[in-house]
This record gives sequence, C-alpha cells and structure tokens, in this order.
Amino acid sequence: MPSRRKVGSVMTTDVATVGPDTPFKAVAVLLASWNISGAPVVDEDGLVLGVVSQGDLLEREAPHGLLEPGSRQAKRKAGAAFVADLMTSPAITVRVGDDVAVAAKLLEQHHFHRLPVVGDDGKLAGVVSRSDLLRVFLRTDREIRDEVRDEVLLRDMAMDPAALYVAVHNGIVTLNGTVERTSMIPVIVALVRRVDGVVEVRQTLTGHFDDRGVSPLPPGQVGILSRNRPNT
Repeated sequence: MPSRRKVGSVMTTDVATVGPDTPFKAVAVLLASWNISGAPVVDEDGLVLGVVSQGDLLEREAPHGLLEPGSRQAKRKAGAAFVADLMTSPAITVRVGDDVAVAAKLLEQHHFHRLPVVGDDGKLAGVVSRSDLLRVFLRTDREIRDEVRDEVLLRDMAMDPAALYVAVHNGIVTLNGTVERTSMIPVIVALVRRVDGVVEVRQTLTGHFDDRGVSPLPPGQVGILSRNRPNT
C-alpha cells in the first residue's frame, strides 16, 4: 500500500520558540521579527507546554474582546506579563510520523495556521503549517505516475504496470484497461487515491472475470483431504 507522506518530511525545523517565563513584550517582538502568527512554548527539556499566538497577545490588551467577560481565562490574560499566563495550553500537537492528512485535519478542525510537531519523546521537533502541507500537491505528474505504476500496480497489486494505461495531468490520474477480476477495480482506485499529490482518479477499467456475485468458499478445509468430506 502506498504510504502517504509523513509530517516529518514537510515540517519546518527552524522554529522560533519561547519559554513560559518569556515577557509579553519579548513575545510580541519575536512574532513580528519572524513574521509568524504564533510560537510553541517549551520547557528546558524541549517538551511542548503550549502555544502563544498573536490572538493571545490581543486578548491581553483587550481581554473582553473574544473571551467571556469575567471568566477565569479573561482575568488571567488581562494581567498577564509572561507567556505562562498568555499561552494556550495544553498544545494541540502532531507527531513526526503521522500522515500529513492527520495534520491537515487538525488544522482544519481547530482553524489553526500551524501546529507544533513532536517526536516520540514528546519533545519539539518542528512546526507544520498549511503551506507546508500544500507541498504534497507540488509533486510533478511524472512522480505521481511513477508511484502509481511502481508502488500501486507492481508492488501492491502484483500486476504488470504495462497492462494498464496510466496518465497523470495536473494531479488527475487516468486509468484505462482490463484487469483480471472486477473486484480489483475499487481496490486499485482506492490505492491510487492515497498517493500523495493525487487530486482525482478517473478510470474506465473492466475485468476479465466479474467475480462480484461469486460467494466465497465456506470456512474449513476443502478438497480430497478434508475431514468434512462426505462418506462414500
């Protein structure tokens, strides 16, 4: 099965971070100088404690703007002088080995622009942003076609790649030809859709043998050595 690109292959490793004792003004200067909307908050061991963003800084200046007036969070941010009281915690993170689809889903669900990426030890490894994830779709049509032929057809389906017509244009994969069994068609299409950079799959595949209505053999041993063979 083709493996989707991992977060670790697209993330940014040169990351601006702050500590929980970083002053308010220093955070504002950092975000402005790096031209970023937020930064991970890490402790001395590199463990992610939270995230501080431009929105957190604005809440400090106008605590009743987005937060419920009088709430504990509004009061905390209203008098915040250091990151520990400004940051959003716990941080929503993604792991280095997660599929890029996992990061994309989290970004969409929480309306974030970036996520801290942690390793198996829980320490900060990088940051992944929406623009980083879009790199997946910058793969060339030739790279996509080669993966469809070599990984999906040859390796996963044990087929001769030359048996089918495979074309890719602007990320749209076209498949034409005949496969051994009709039941293979949805499997091939599903695998091709998992290839990084594929936008759409169009196919006119047919099967030599339509096995969709064929019942599978019952469980147990079958044949001349079967213990369930009728007595003769």
